[in-house]
Amino acid sequence: MSEREKRAARNEAISREINEGIEAAHRAAESPDYVRMVCECTQAECTALIVISVPEYEAVRSDARQFAVLNGHVAPDVEIVVRQTERFVVVQKHEGDAADIAEAEDPRP
Repeated sequence: MSEREKRAARNEAISREINEGIEAAHRAAESPDYVRMVCECTQAECTALIVISVPEYEAVRSDARQFAVLNGHVAPDVEIVVRQTERFVVVQKHEGDAADIAEAEDPRP
């Protein structure tokens, strides 16, 4: 795995940690509405937000190798699209180092 791929995987993991906090706060408020979360793409400079419901985010988080990103933010060299909506895309890391980093950096037990 190249340094770029490792850095990209870590960038996604950081975004995911931020989103875990956003989701926890929203879940505590028991709001059924959509929330705005940080795009979990590989681009370090990305500051985009996605609109996603808590149940949709939980579905993404059911696999530590999956991330929610904006359409057009997919990095095909390290991930594949597993689901697409009009608001976001769910990507999954290819087997190997990127998937290993995603699983190791997962904030959930």
